Amino acid sequence: MFLAIKEILHNKTRYLLVVFTVFLISYLVFFLTSLAVGLARENRTAVDQWQAKSAVISSYSNKSLTVSTIPKEKYQSYTDDKNIAELGQMTVVSQLKDSDKKINTNIFGVDWNSFISPKLIEGRLPKNNKEVVIDNSLENDSFKMNSRVKINGSSNYFKVVGITKNNSFFAVPVIFTNMDVFRTLKYGSDKVENISGLVVKNNQKIKKAGLTQISIKDLINHIPGYNAQVLVFSFMIVAMIIITFLIISIFMYIITIQKISLYGVMRAQGIRTGRIVESLFYQIFILTILGSVLALVLIAATQLFLPKTVPFYSNWLAYGVLTLAIVVMALMGGLISIRRVVKIDPLSAIEGE
Repeated sequence: MFLAIKEILHNKTRYLLVVFTVFLISYLVFFLTSLAVGLARENRTAVDQWQAKSAVISSYSNKSLTVSTIPKEKYQSYTDDKNIAELGQMTVVSQLKDSDKKINTNIFGVDWNSFISPKLIEGRLPKNNKEVVIDNSLENDSFKMNSRVKINGSSNYFKVVGITKNNSFFAVPVIFTNMDVFRTLKYGSDKVENISGLVVKNNQKIKKAGLTQISIKDLINHIPGYNAQVLVFSFMIVAMIIITFLIISIFMYIITIQKISLYGVMRAQGIRTGRIVESLFYQIFILTILGSVLALVLIAATQLFLPKTVPFYSNWLAYGVLTLAIVVMALMGGLISIRRVVKIDPLSAIEGE
């Protein structure tokens, strides 16, 4: 390692270019990962909050909660089970009183005593049909405690009495209501006792004609656009890591060619080929780690300045795995230079042949 560090310090400009390249690629990989994780979270955080095992939706819905409807006769036999919760879901447009700005939101109709009732960070749970709980991300759009909210252009206003956190679905924030309000908004009357689905907390199985029980993971994967979004970002990240391999291998090969005569002198002085190869890999390791660490520092700083509306989420475990992948790919890139180093003839190298 001493030989590698000495070489890096001796040729600072040359190796700084390698560090800068690794830094740029690593930063882009980390940034894309943060956006991918952030967008994925915005699709699913409300579902994750349930901490449930499965969901029951209508068979015709193709495993999508957004188009599922279950009539009362299909679910009423499960309403007394505390491990099963009724859920109503619909996508709506919400608007603050005295404001022209319209916000896309989701309605989750729930029983306030069920296990899927939202956990509050401020305020209280609603006590009547004119009160709601909102996700705190709506505060970016001026929603707050005691705000008056109109939903889907209705003539009624709902008062915000509670605020919850990390509750978004289908990439938009959730507004929680009771089941009566949900039914009135979706079906025009609270007498139409339909629901969107049942959420099952334990491992019990529900089998009934017209209903399909799916895992929570399956439910999330069938959120429209979720899988496509995850795949696109995943391929972009993998492509950037492969590019790291190509760039490092090209850089190190060029540097190796430029130092052939030096390596020839070292061989003539009795320095083993293995020592030279070891030095080469230490250089790659040090340069890649340095570039990745600088990228992580900038990512941490980036999060402080990005608007809250940007779906950016720092996942340090993912960063650690990606840093390891970048280092491994960079070291693999160094393998291309080994053949050239191993075949160095001291006399020919010194003479510049």
